[in-house]
Amino acid sequence: MNFNMNMRKFLLTSAVAFSAASAFAADNQAEVVTQQKSLLEKLDSLNAAVLGLKINGTAKAGIAASFASSDQFASESPTQENQAFTDVNLRLTARPSSETMIDVQLRLHKDWQNAYDENNNPIIGHWFSYDGTILNKHVDFNLGYMRVGYTPLTIYTPQTEILQEPEIFAEKRREALEKRNLDTTSRRLLQGLNVVYNSGNVSVLDNITAQLTGARLRNTAKKIDQVFFDFDFADRYLLGVRVGADAYGAHLGVNFVNLMDRKQTRRSRPISDADTIYYDNNMVISADVAFDSKKLLPELPVTFGLTGEFAMSKWKVDRDYNVKENQTSYNAMAGKEDGKSFVYLKPVTKAVTTYTNEDYADVDGKSFYADLFVKGNISDIDFKVDAGYFQTDSGFWSELASTPVYMGRSTIFNGNALYGNPADSLVLATFGASSLENLYFSVYNSTTLQATNLMTSGGSNSLSADAGESPYMYSRLDNNYKNGHFYRNGYTSNTYKKLEMLSLKPFMDIDPSVSLALPLGKATPDRKGITAKVDVNWADKVTFNARVNMVTQSNLIGYDPVTFAPISTENKFTEFAAGLGVDAGALAGLDRQILLQGSYSHGEEDSYLKRKADRIVAGFTADVWGPIALLGGIQMYTKEFGNGYAVAAAAVTKATEMLALGGARVKLAPLSYVSLQGGLLKNELEYSVIGVPAVNKISISKLVLLADVTVNF
Repeated sequence: MNFNMNMRKFLLTSAVAFSAASAFAADNQAEVVTQQKSLLEKLDSLNAAVLGLKINGTAKAGIAASFASSDQFASESPTQENQAFTDVNLRLTARPSSETMIDVQLRLHKDWQNAYDENNNPIIGHWFSYDGTILNKHVDFNLGYMRVGYTPLTIYTPQTEILQEPEIFAEKRREALEKRNLDTTSRRLLQGLNVVYNSGNVSVLDNITAQLTGARLRNTAKKIDQVFFDFDFADRYLLGVRVGADAYGAHLGVNFVNLMDRKQTRRSRPISDADTIYYDNNMVISADVAFDSKKLLPELPVTFGLTGEFAMSKWKVDRDYNVKENQTSYNAMAGKEDGKSFVYLKPVTKAVTTYTNEDYADVDGKSFYADLFVKGNISDIDFKVDAGYFQTDSGFWSELASTPVYMGRSTIFNGNALYGNPADSLVLATFGASSLENLYFSVYNSTTLQATNLMTSGGSNSLSADAGESPYMYSRLDNNYKNGHFYRNGYTSNTYKKLEMLSLKPFMDIDPSVSLALPLGKATPDRKGITAKVDVNWADKVTFNARVNMVTQSNLIGYDPVTFAPISTENKFTEFAAGLGVDAGALAGLDRQILLQGSYSHGEEDSYLKRKADRIVAGFTADVWGPIALLGGIQMYTKEFGNGYAVAAAAVTKATEMLALGGARVKLAPLSYVSLQGGLLKNELEYSVIGVPAVNKISISKLVLLADVTVNF
């Protein structure tokens, strides 16, 4: 450790000396900045290559209080929920060599309100990986946790995009994602082995790339980890291969992804007569192309090019189940009649359970997209304009490109609230809390595990009550005070098979933060249309963004209004958004940031549920004085269901949400802050009940107070 510290001091001193010498020798300030940046990058590279063990991380202590109010609450309902905690994230990195690194990230969490109940509080392994760049920097590898991205139709993570999202909201979203080991990139979180080869210049080629990825997608094939006993034993695996070549600004690549359930692991265990196990195999092969004119025409003030991909998929499912059949056998019997002995065959019939496997589905599909772009810099104005067309068959399916990380519908704050009207409880059980609450907040608890909140080997407990349960099950049962760590969070790192995603689709339809037109990204089945994007940045002082999507769903299953027979119909989506950001501090020539941001987005469909969605976003980030900054933001979201969304005997017609959040942040050191924030969450649902002319309304308000100290070390 002392050697490492001395080496760092030596490198830092050397870098500063070279930087100073460069400053004296340079002809202009721009050259000084360029040289200093280059030297600092070299310093980072040298520092990262120092052998030994390094420990760093963050420690956060904070409180969160939520005060809920609603006319729909039952009189005995609790209205306040408090969270107080200390959370430490440790990162241990060790370098066995200058080319490889072991990365271990651990989480320790302590709830203040349960402190005296917490004896054996587990350390949660958050990240384990062995990474490196070897063979003269031609090969990169990851072993363990990794984030991998291929193309938008093969391995990709669709993300929620909110234009000009204020920093106070963006930071909250990053924290909620981080709790589930996720980030805001399009790379997919995986566990396994990933190897990437880059050749560098070879003859006329700028680079040849080859990539191999293998991962185990599910530990025990958990379907939804919120219900931990919902699993089967068919392990699911991924094999991905990617090759490509670059030359003269052009790229051509081929990608192959195969996901499969391993039948042998499941069949090593029996299944019940009432169970059916589905084995899912999803294969996608694609060719991607790209071109950027900068390589061939560097003298032009603008750059133009294209990106595109054509993919074919195969989705095949078969299933195992038991069938009871009557089987007849014949036993030889001895008999005697009239003093004579004889032998005869006696038929014996009994019910026998036999194992059966049958094909369930075999569907092929195609998808492609082509995007043109123009980008450049003219008079300190950076701009990029994209426009493209895409088309995806209804039979196309790419699991690792279609599963979003945001699922929503959780109740984050005041999850213990009680409602007086059963109809209100039923609607909220389907819709959950507001999408804004799910996007930006999460609750992390460590709870003492006990007999009443654990599944037992015997099967029944308070979660699965059974009148036949032994009354002596809990007698003289001592608790060892072990703790389980639980989330209330709108995000998930799980990937979903097609059958599972079909069961989740209704819940995606009702969540206002899911894109109406492309809820599963570019790989959304049964979509075609055009997309356009504009991004403009003037000297980091003024930024402008715009988005337009015109999309058609061609094979929507509807019903004839007279015969009620199923028919195929179209559903057209229109989405547009625009956002503006202005750094008033930079415009005024101040040495501090005063950033004002705002955006508006609208989406609608002309069929199906006839949904309409509008989002208004506004916020600011202002460096007031020294280390003190003020942050604030407001979002208002409205979603209408023109045809109503049926929930049992009710039909939800409108959802209205609002989140206002503001506070102060004091910088203690790099990446270390004291933060005080307060906010108001409002969520309203309007629904009607069949046979009742009046419109019912659920209105919930939550006052949220947050305070925390975060220290980076």
